Amino acid sequence: MRTLFIALLIALPAIIFAQPNFHEGYVIKNNGDTLKGFINYREWVYSPTEIEFKPGNGADVAKFGPGAIKSFQIKGLENYFSYSGRVSTNENIFPALPYRLDTATQQKAVFLKRLVAGNNVTLYYNNEQNKKRFFIAETNQPPVELKYYEYYVAIGGNEIFDNVFRGQLILLNNKFKNGSQKLLNAIAEARYVQSDLEQITTRLNDENISSPAASENTNSHPKSARFFAGLGANDITTTYKYIQSVNSVSNSSGTTTSYDYASYHSNTIAPKINLGLDIFINPNVQQFIFRSELSFSYSNGLFDRTVEAVDGDFLTYNYQFTQYTTSLTPQLLFNVYNTDKLKFYIDGGVTLNLSSYTYNNAAEVAQNSLQLNSFWAYFPFQAGVVFNKKAEVYFTYSTGASFSNYTDFSVSNQYMSLGFKYLF
Repeated sequence: MRTLFIALLIALPAIIFAQPNFHEGYVIKNNGDTLKGFINYREWVYSPTEIEFKPGNGADVAKFGPGAIKSFQIKGLENYFSYSGRVSTNENIFPALPYRLDTATQQKAVFLKRLVAGNNVTLYYNNEQNKKRFFIAETNQPPVELKYYEYYVAIGGNEIFDNVFRGQLILLNNKFKNGSQKLLNAIAEARYVQSDLEQITTRLNDENISSPAASENTNSHPKSARFFAGLGANDITTTYKYIQSVNSVSNSSGTTTSYDYASYHSNTIAPKINLGLDIFINPNVQQFIFRSELSFSYSNGLFDRTVEAVDGDFLTYNYQFTQYTTSLTPQLLFNVYNTDKLKFYIDGGVTLNLSSYTYNNAAEVAQNSLQLNSFWAYFPFQAGVVFNKKAEVYFTYSTGASFSNYTDFSVSNQYMSLGFKYLF
């Protein structure tokens, strides 16, 4: 099982770049022709600069940039429109901000993602590294960028927020809502973030409007997070490694010391309970996921420890302990194979442990000052399969992690886990 897991990790880069994610959709060309087929739907942390399209499952893939098409739609998921014109170039995402007001623009063709469509105005979004842009368009008019400048007043100085977009929204409020005071108050507090601008745009439109065209093109808004719970079994190998003998050799160059180590191993098969939260980078794709997992488990350890008594004799104590551990594991999950009905993922992270202990010989432990760490950590690797976005089967492996601070011996655990999770 370990060999298989390592082989999957080695093969990961080739699998990642080879696996497409084609969804039904269409492209509208600049001449008005509509091409129906399939679009490769990527995670798109940043706005796409080109898309891959094929008219059928066995057809060749064509690539289109924003200068070559008017728009494209991934059916039931997202709509993008091409825009060509002047766009702002100032970085406006903290902390990568300029140290002065930067109002520079450049001529550029970009894809705009439609966020809100309505009878009066439509809101769009475009982003790239350290830069986000929102656009708004009146019905039958081209999009206009909502301007926003954020910068430092000086090196090490405070930030300046130049909310030009609020003035643009006030003009639209005057035009379509007769200067609504409630909407004006909301605009005065609006931030340059998607949630605030979506709310403002929705209120600029007639909220009771319901047209077939608008309904058909409205983006889906799946949940950006989900909870899960699960049960599993841990196979825990506890290792006690100690210095068995010390060898010293003296010569003209000095004394060379070498150590011979020996180790004991004990094994525990124990249940594991876990709860957690998944946060999607893109809820529609669900390829990259930030996962936080809280779990509880226990293990048993058994080893002999030899200590020197006050009178010079050596005494050997048999230690048996139970370790109760509550763990928090933040991790990044990647769906290597990603369809609605079947997903195969791998992930990695760090497990932070808080442990308590019970011993079979508490008096001897206290007498000899044996201390095992309450807080310790290890780095797990996990692979799993998800069925129909609800049921998950997983396997976890970690290398040995020590939870002692002694120089002459160490106590460590190595984990392998197999379990099931239900995704809510």
